Amino acid sequence: MQILRAVRYILVLPLLLLTLLFSPRAGECDTMRFVEQDVFVFDQALIMGQGVTTDGEYYYTSGAITALDMTALAKFTFPDMQPVTHRINPLPEACVRRGNDHIGGISCYHGKIYASVEGGDECCACIAVFSCADLSFCGELYDLPSDRFPDGIPWLAVDPDTGLLYATPWSHAGTVYVFDVNDGMRPVREIPVAGLGELDRIQGGEFYEGMLYLSHDKKDAGDIKEVIRFDPASGVAEVCAVRGIGDVSRCETEGMTVCPAPDGSLFHFLDYNKRIGVFVRHYAWK
Repeated sequence: MQILRAVRYILVLPLLLLTLLFSPRAGECDTMRFVEQDVFVFDQALIMGQGVTTDGEYYYTSGAITALDMTALAKFTFPDMQPVTHRINPLPEACVRRGNDHIGGISCYHGKIYASVEGGDECCACIAVFSCADLSFCGELYDLPSDRFPDGIPWLAVDPDTGLLYATPWSHAGTVYVFDVNDGMRPVREIPVAGLGELDRIQGGEFYEGMLYLSHDKKDAGDIKEVIRFDPASGVAEVCAVRGIGDVSRCETEGMTVCPAPDGSLFHFLDYNKRIGVFVRHYAWK
């Protein structure tokens, strides 16, 4: 075991140094202050390139490498992000048989991880539920209506106060769809989006103090990515912050979660470096 750890250290250290020296830098913005970042490379980067969430005790991440036919869930300590455990290819056999091959955004609620799942000809959008304790599949799998999610479900977020799950399709979503996780994922509401008109390319979201915050991988805006605040009561969406993620050709913003940390940070973004690794970047309100 010690030999394996030594070999891994020898492999990982140069990648960490290259990532820190040559990767895109996180940018400040008027409304948020960059606090710090955690950097992951090699095998750890493979298990956390898509979504991130937290229950205030642990971080949970999702990963999907289609070229390797691999999905993953992982668990890290909060707030210092030390690895606890991970599970490779956690999707149930029912998903595997029909070609579901991508885990996107995730959200925690009452000891469970709700994961957006995509891919496959029979059902391109479904929600799989996993245990926060050991990342095992809980036996809950919910197909979402294909007419509402024709291009898959990239993100989801559960309101901890109500148990209602919010989601949109990937492209030009004028409606936010709401489901009740405590009632078999029963459809509850369809909320027209006001203010911004449509939600497009949302990669992750989380609730905080009754508001839904979304990570917007805005297209054709260079390295500038937006944080959108959505009011579930009125349906009004507005840009509440922007941030720079560096060279957009090498870095893509993915999931996000919101939770106060001891260092003063509140927003935690997962930024995927397409060449070498993954950043989890932590921001505080200014």
